Amino acid sequence: MADIINPKPNIIGRRKQLEADLEHVTQEMYRRNKELVDINRTLSLLRTIDNLVLGSRQSLHILCEQIASSIAATAEYPFVAILARPAIDNLAKELQVYGWGLGGELQNEDLSDLSKIRVSPDNPWLKANTKSALVNLSQIPKEQIASYLGCSVEVVTNLQAALPLNSAYVTKLMAREGLVGLMVVCFGETITVLDQSTNLLLERLSEAVGIAIDNKLLFEENQYVLKQLQQNNQKLRELDETKDEFISMASHQLRTPLTSVKGYVSMVLEGDAGQITKQQSQLLNQAFVSAQRMVYLIADLLNVSRLKTGKFVIQWQQTQLADVIEGEIAQLTATAKGRKLEMVYHKPTNFPIIWLDETKIRQVIMNFADNAIYYTPAGGHIDINLVDKGETIEFTVVDNGIGVPKSEQKSMFTKFYRAANAQKARPDGTGLGLFMAQKVIVAQGGAVIFHSEEGKGSTFGFSFAKAKLEELAKTPQTKPAAPPPQPPKTA
Repeated sequence: MADIINPKPNIIGRRKQLEADLEHVTQEMYRRNKELVDINRTLSLLRTIDNLVLGSRQSLHILCEQIASSIAATAEYPFVAILARPAIDNLAKELQVYGWGLGGELQNEDLSDLSKIRVSPDNPWLKANTKSALVNLSQIPKEQIASYLGCSVEVVTNLQAALPLNSAYVTKLMAREGLVGLMVVCFGETITVLDQSTNLLLERLSEAVGIAIDNKLLFEENQYVLKQLQQNNQKLRELDETKDEFISMASHQLRTPLTSVKGYVSMVLEGDAGQITKQQSQLLNQAFVSAQRMVYLIADLLNVSRLKTGKFVIQWQQTQLADVIEGEIAQLTATAKGRKLEMVYHKPTNFPIIWLDETKIRQVIMNFADNAIYYTPAGGHIDINLVDKGETIEFTVVDNGIGVPKSEQKSMFTKFYRAANAQKARPDGTGLGLFMAQKVIVAQGGAVIFHSEEGKGSTFGFSFAKAKLEELAKTPQTKPAAPPPQPPKTA
């Protein structure tokens, strides 16, 4: 009844309540709008950093400068600096200032002294578990600041004159559980505690900037390694070319005197210089075989050089392969006996004449048989087979020697490669014989035969399809063959 009679106090109370509610709503809206502004600012900066990282093809210096400038401009901080370790120089572990950004009235200040800062990785704070720190710059002596920054007091004095700042927030930049740098944000006023939104923003930024720097460091390190590899590869190519030139020159120079040696030894064996004894004949035959081996080695070296220059050509001619093999094996019989080996050539009867590069195939035969002799211990056995299988012919050299380790078999036909046990058995090998044998066989349309078991022996050989040999021999690349070398007559 009293309210009806006197309603004024009630109206006044309600008005005050409405005013209080309106103020509360206004404050809440302001708070939420500020949160939205802070979130949008954070998202904008994170997007900017992502875009800079994804789109930047510049150096780490430029990336850090762009990131620092973006943070300073967007968040309206007077000074932002980013420190990182050098990407390439592994000996220089100190953190250096790689970029900074200025806001407000500090835009035109000279901050060249920032390049003199070197923060040691042995700094106690860097080794501590604390991730960030808020520092009151006015309360720290210049000598202490200089000690932390790894610079002189003069540098600190110059920077304080150029940057009249009172507080600094320093946070570690981490990536893959390792320190990659520091981010420093300075304020003009003295701040003892960061508000929640600023603290959250700087935490998010430190995570993004740390990942960005780490990615750029990895990219620059990879680019450096790639460049080093390219330079090393270029040097290796130049060395390889020099080596090939030397091999080609030396081979040509050696071939002429060796041809003379072979020719004169052959003449003596044939009696052109008078009658010789049986013992002299045997010794001269060994000399001739050794000279022939040298000729084949020189031919391999020359063929390697020709492969590089594109001058490796198959010279086709009709060949009686059964007789060619017999001639080559005859030159090795004495060597096999001297090493107490039984070497048997199973020569076929009525073997067809086929198209081959006789000179090059002689080298292959000699190489396979010679290897079998040298890699088979005394008392061993070597079988040499030539088989006409109708559409194809097949040649194999089978021994019960040291064999090839399984782990090394895939590399056996690589240039200059030799299995470890082969190097012990024959230290003077070149690793060219099998490489060139494969090239010669494949160039004539054939296939290499290779089986081996360590400690039990090896099989080396080749197979050719007769029809393919005839087809290849009629191609425009066919060249007339030089006369094949003839074995010397024995006295």
